[in-house]
Amino acid sequence: MIEQNYQGYLLAAHPKRQDTILRRGVMLILDHDQTGAIGLQINKPFTNEVSFQTVMKNVGLSVDQDQPLYNGGIESTNRIHVIHSLDWYSPTTVKVTDYIGVSNDISVLTAISNNEGPDYFRVCAGFTRWMPRHLEGEVVGEEPWTINQSWSFIPATLESVFTLDDIDQWHKVIGESSRQQVASWF
Repeated sequence: MIEQNYQGYLLAAHPKRQDTILRRGVMLILDHDQTGAIGLQINKPFTNEVSFQTVMKNVGLSVDQDQPLYNGGIESTNRIHVIHSLDWYSPTTVKVTDYIGVSNDISVLTAISNNEGPDYFRVCAGFTRWMPRHLEGEVVGEEPWTINQSWSFIPATLESVFTLDDIDQWHKVIGESSRQQVASWF
């Protein structure tokens, strides 16, 4: 049994984290139970020529707007996940919070291409997986993990997931988590 379930939370990497992939990263935790956790890094766009428009073109769809393709993690980097508001969903959409879901089939991309998709969405390639008790150990910095591998966390909201990007999103999670922690002291 896990003590704290982080599904539906945003986690921000510790400011002293040295790992270049996760340094200043923000993760949306999609699933968390006794078998481990799965998350998507949602604030770091790929810096190469690959974008959302490239993905759409590769599956034979067009899209008017271009936006970044985010590096969701190092596992299955050829697999696309669309984090989106739940004003749109399909039978395969996984509900992460009351307002946010994730879909990884062609139906969400088709809906976006037809301007019938969700109001808010972010597209990630790849994902991050934690083995059982690994994420919990990192969050609290318990051995064999150090405090520099820990995470700050807040519940995910539409605003915190979709309105900020890159370092601004990381700062938001760190700041809000700190405010919540201080408020719990009183």
